[in-house]
Amino acid sequence: MSDATKKRTSRYDLVTPMLPVKDQIMADFERILMSGQYILGHEVKMLEREMADQCGVADAVGVASGSEALYLALAMAGVRPGTEVITTPYTFEATIEAIIMLHARPVFVDILPEDLNMNPELIEAAITPRTRAILPVHIFGAPADMDPIHEIGKKHDLQVVVDMAQAWGTLYKGKPCGAFGRMSTLSFYPTKNLPGIGDGGLIICQQQQDADRIRQLRGHKALWINKNLYCGWNSRLDEIQAMVIRHRLARFEDEQRDRDRVAKIYDKLIPKSQRLAVEDLHTTDKVTYHQYWVRCKARDRLNHLLDSEGIDTGIYYDPPLHHHPLMEYCRIAGSLEMAELAGREVLALPIHAALPFAEAERIGTLVAEFLER
Repeated sequence: MSDATKKRTSRYDLVTPMLPVKDQIMADFERILMSGQYILGHEVKMLEREMADQCGVADAVGVASGSEALYLALAMAGVRPGTEVITTPYTFEATIEAIIMLHARPVFVDILPEDLNMNPELIEAAITPRTRAILPVHIFGAPADMDPIHEIGKKHDLQVVVDMAQAWGTLYKGKPCGAFGRMSTLSFYPTKNLPGIGDGGLIICQQQQDADRIRQLRGHKALWINKNLYCGWNSRLDEIQAMVIRHRLARFEDEQRDRDRVAKIYDKLIPKSQRLAVEDLHTTDKVTYHQYWVRCKARDRLNHLLDSEGIDTGIYYDPPLHHHPLMEYCRIAGSLEMAELAGREVLALPIHAALPFAEAERIGTLVAEFLER
């Protein structure tokens, strides 16, 4: 490495994007501190309303984490002990943990190699009399193909709940991803495109009744839903997190433009066959690039090269979830060859709102040269 590249390039910069709003956040923190209203106050209510309005849905409910958002949404959709939920093995384990915590069974179908999302053509073959819901994940900020998923759900009377923890700002056929499914769930973990400064989650609800019931459950009220008794517990979003998220929400488009520019630099340098081919998506789709990935059969060698150049990378999800210890509670529907292949080949490059464009050029050039060799 040259002197100019001795400082490592991180995959994330959680501090720099906060600087333009630091003084406002500190002033609001003092206001909340002195108000004595720390849980489920004005900031939470405003965040819920703003995010629901941006998705064009009835309501949204802030909860304690993305994991609890999944749990509550699936419970509201009628997932209960003994039922099954069809999902993808190429995702973070929180997706299946929520299903298992409801004493239901995750059922894995394979993914599409083009965008790494669930393959809708494989869903119907996985349906059994126990199937209650379909849980697609908009992986890495690329939209899953929701129209056929909705059609299958309607045909078989299945609920569609969407894990969009990595996809705030993503559009599918011109509409926000939060506008799809009976409910969609978000995480505000600090590395997300729309982050807090700790844990937090949100459930975006098409139906007001779902939002009203979730608000009761998150505050310890037990409810009978779909002839099943659900225990309430503590899943409340605090005012500090909501306040910070609202500031970042107001700046989201500006920050996303910088991420988009980094992605375009990579796209210019890296062959379409070895990255997400945005050129081949619907013209009204928009990807938010929670991660920017490349595929390479010699992935580990490429990873070693970038590490030697002071560039941090990420490997997802190797191995996929059907190799996880929790597989004991899951079922496989058909071959998962594409998920296996993605686990071995995918490498995530740095992408964030503070990444210098010149550094993106350097990274993209290194990757392109390696792939060419």
